[in-house]
Amino acid sequence: MQPLLPHQTHDQAKRRSQLENYREIYKFDYVFLNGIPFLDHVPKHEYFSLKYWIERLGSFMTMPGNLVVARILSLIKPMKSPYDFSRLFIFETEPEIGKHWTSNEAFNNQRNWGCNPQALRLMDEMPYGMKLDDRDASDVLKTETSLAELLKHKQLYLIEYPELAHIKKGNSWKGRPMTVEAPRAIFAWSAEDKHLYCLGIQLRPKENGRVFKPTDSENDWLAAKIAFQCADATHQELGTHFAWTHTVMIPFAVCTRRQLAKEHPIHIMLESHLTYYLFDNELGRTTFVNPGGPVDRMMGGSLAESIGAAAEVYHKWNLFDAAHPTELANRGLDDPENLPDYPFRDDGLLIWNALGEYVKAYIDLYYPDDQSILDDPELQAWAYEIASFEESEMGGKVKGMPSKIETKTMLTDILQIVIWTMAPLHSMLNFSQWDYIYAPNMPYALYDKISETDPISDADIMNLLPPYSQAAFQLKWNKILTSYHYDEFAKYKIPFADEAAMTVLQNFQAELEKIENIIDKREAGRKIKFPYFKPSLCINSINT
Repeated sequence: MQPLLPHQTHDQAKRRSQLENYREIYKFDYVFLNGIPFLDHVPKHEYFSLKYWIERLGSFMTMPGNLVVARILSLIKPMKSPYDFSRLFIFETEPEIGKHWTSNEAFNNQRNWGCNPQALRLMDEMPYGMKLDDRDASDVLKTETSLAELLKHKQLYLIEYPELAHIKKGNSWKGRPMTVEAPRAIFAWSAEDKHLYCLGIQLRPKENGRVFKPTDSENDWLAAKIAFQCADATHQELGTHFAWTHTVMIPFAVCTRRQLAKEHPIHIMLESHLTYYLFDNELGRTTFVNPGGPVDRMMGGSLAESIGAAAEVYHKWNLFDAAHPTELANRGLDDPENLPDYPFRDDGLLIWNALGEYVKAYIDLYYPDDQSILDDPELQAWAYEIASFEESEMGGKVKGMPSKIETKTMLTDILQIVIWTMAPLHSMLNFSQWDYIYAPNMPYALYDKISETDPISDADIMNLLPPYSQAAFQLKWNKILTSYHYDEFAKYKIPFADEAAMTVLQNFQAELEKIENIIDKREAGRKIKFPYFKPSLCINSINT
């Protein structure tokens, strides 16, 4: 389809009529997520194709047989140790983390190399009510130091999950209570051996609440780490993954369908990034975040509490804060001098910068100056609707979205964030789940409360972890969500009809090939692998 701006269309009435028709088809539902826009009804032309279904179903066909055999073996020899969870893997290959998930090194490394790297932030002061002292830091880092010195040199990092604190009712499975804590933990960067070290975990943040430490008994410390990992898995699935990619992009997708004609150059540019996205989200609503569905069954909170936690994370999202450099800077993670080992930043910036050049070059083809941006009525209607908080106007309620796009730079910034979020960022968060989010490394729920006073036994550790059926269910869904790559970033299945646009796209593809080579070289020298931003492993749309 040849791109045409509104004033270039010969049959203006037909173009307006088609948009009016789409505005009747695509409407927001504000009820499902408590006022957050979701698509009310997905038209059939957004559904997965038969080819997609066949390929995706085929991608996880080894898992049913794997779990059948694992179940039979578990009946013959029940799981009695946390290490017995490895027996869930029969035909599937267990991720590397399974070999040493209990170690402090594996736990610490997941903060800057794992599947939820956006949880980490630089500290500028000690959090109120979390008692740690200089001796704690010196014992862990094995050198004389002080908390004040570590703060001064920007070596202390905090992770906390306040959105999980309202999960009080919890959940249950066959009579066993399920819960998730809302912990916080402090990590110190060792400039000497270039590693992060956890100084302490407070499971229930409150004044003088117990801080579990690496110097505690082995079981006490392991229990605290399991609880922290459970919270991190919950935050990743409901928050940074579901809320900050699947959900925040809905207004952009829906308003693109409603306000930009199919032949609009911005609609054409975004088409591959919208492919199957709205239907994938609808499947999530009806088969994943539904009563009796996986979230209801697996998570430590009730379904209402889990949705509430996702909504709290969602409301913290702001459009321009989601630009990769800004997001890093807001967490104090933009300076590689402070934390040299952070591939989420370093590999991500390679793609981010190349993406910005691509978007700018594409926009230059159709908008010669800022006035041409202002003169595009469809583009301005698109911006207004995304920014509006009026449900009567079908507003997208996107924080930070300008209701009027005034410059080419502003449009470039918006589209760069949208494509970044729908393609590389979502890919990184989605596909990394397979390597980390499974029991016992990152269970979605705790099945017992952790005492802050009594010593924790081996039996207590096993009681914390999910029973076989729940662990197997989590593994099955992990496979379903991560096993299929529909396409490859920037290699669109429908090429641009405009030769000039194709040239711009091919230049971007060439840059991505160079980035692929750079990341490959980095991976060759890495002790821990982080392949998630390799362009060949990223997909264009949120459709898995």
